[in-house]
Amino acid sequence: MIFNDDGRCTVNSEVIQRLRSEIDALDSELLKLVEKRTQMVLQLAVAKREQGVDDYDPVREQAILESLYQEFSPTFTQQEIEAIFKPIFKASLRVQQDKKKPA
Repeated sequence: MIFNDDGRCTVNSEVIQRLRSEIDALDSELLKLVEKRTQMVLQLAVAKREQGVDDYDPVREQAILESLYQEFSPTFTQQEIEAIFKPIFKASLRVQQDKKKPA
């Protein structure tokens, strides 16, 4: 960090660029993890179908959201956690249903 003549802290452009690069790398890692999660969901879907269990389990979804909120509530509100994870759940269900369709 750099301090101006008036004592205010500023961040130089190199620091900004480095932080942005790190954030970009994390964004990529996040999506890779979502992709990995989706592949595991597909494996789970096969096991569920073999046992005659529905793809969608709203009780399990709510339990996941509540658990995440308990773990991350100092940082994120319940609404923010839902805003992050509900689209992931929805996409996972869509992928499961797409795999059921005949090619």
